[in-house]
Amino acid sequence: MKRLSLLCLSVFLIGCQADIAENDYFPLHKGVKWHYNVFADLTDTTQTRQFSMTNLGPVALDGDYKDAPVSARLTSDGTAYYILQNEQGSYRIAKRTVVETQPRFDLKAIKILPNTEDLTIGRSWIAETRSYALHGLRSALPDPSQKAFNLTYEIVALDSRVDVPAGRFENCIKVEAQGVISLYADPRLGYQDIVVTQTEWYAPGVGLVKLVRNEPMDLEIYKGGSITFELAQFEP
Repeated sequence: MKRLSLLCLSVFLIGCQADIAENDYFPLHKGVKWHYNVFADLTDTTQTRQFSMTNLGPVALDGDYKDAPVSARLTSDGTAYYILQNEQGSYRIAKRTVVETQPRFDLKAIKILPNTEDLTIGRSWIAETRSYALHGLRSALPDPSQKAFNLTYEIVALDSRVDVPAGRFENCIKVEAQGVISLYADPRLGYQDIVVTQTEWYAPGVGLVKLVRNEPMDLEIYKGGSITFELAQFEP
């Protein structure tokens, strides 16, 4: 599971920040922080926690990205994500967990958002992901979060309004995604196809303000559910 914490901040104050452009939906400015409340509504339990991200600023990488405009983001669980931002959009190209000393590059860059000029209704793309909510009830079972699958993303609105603990955000980009992960449920049922959906809202000058991932499953040995991230505090 990847991804993605507390206090209310008014949208007015957020809009007054001069460093982040008003049409920037994925800011990478050094020092910017996001704090999220995370609610996991799993089939067999519910969980709440906090999750934070901090921009570390530009970083220098070797190999194919030696001269590329790459920045890093550090999460509250100690994972660093490396983001390439160019004329095509924003991409995750590598990650480094707390036990790794060097970035581990993705086999293929994972698209997060198109560039500003390409943010239009109907714009779609495919990106690899992993399960957030699917889990087995026995320790010996394969971990669904280790299995990669694709989601197809599409921009469905450019003017959504979202209310989260950090305040009300207007003119958000709304992105919907859908994909299928195939999971071996048990010898009797065989493989089961789970339709995974995800909805994201990106506010101008702020970035991701809300994300909802649904992975429905309720079997004897595997369960699913939904994961929701809501912005609680933004520190530009």
